[in-house]
Amino acid sequence: MQAKDVAIVLLAAGNARRFGADKLMADFEGRPLGARAAHELVSVAAAAHFAVCQPDALIAAHYKRLGFDIVENPRADLGLSGSLHLAVDAAMRTDAQALLIALADMPFVQAAHVETLIAACTDNVVASFDGHQPMPPAIFPRSHWPDLLATLGDAGARHILTDAEKIAAPAGTLCDIDTPDDLAASKISLHRIDRLQ
Repeated sequence: MQAKDVAIVLLAAGNARRFGADKLMADFEGRPLGARAAHELVSVAAAAHFAVCQPDALIAAHYKRLGFDIVENPRADLGLSGSLHLAVDAAMRTDAQALLIALADMPFVQAAHVETLIAACTDNVVASFDGHQPMPPAIFPRSHWPDLLATLGDAGARHILTDAEKIAAPAGTLCDIDTPDDLAASKISLHRIDRLQ
């Protein structure tokens, strides 16, 4: 599949309870944590770029400046699946033949890996792989969108990814940030990843 046939959606509507503050606006090397993945994703020439955010989310302004269309999720309390449903609804208004789902709290995801996922996508779901489990970013052909719409609660698409084709990501690039300690540790990881590039 080609990037022009894909809608990219960044999920950024979580409540960040474990972080204890506005996680996506936390400073990460001079820019908001939630903006780092967005900068990588917007460099991929996709059919559309969406960001699912809570109403009045401060990070939404950064996404708008990057060229993302904002999809508001007023019911973040329904869990990750609610954001997935909104992502599919947004993608269905485009001509995209696949939907790539990424998470805003994964700051090390690289555009090159996203492009590899897109190129590998045919009829099957393709997920990133950290050596242990399949995970986002993941790409879902249009024929699998009903599966996303059937998800419930905060587990999201985890059960769908169990049977996905798996593409290994560069070491350390699939970690997510859930707590302030994660953020501190990730800055060490950032320098390690930069040295490997």
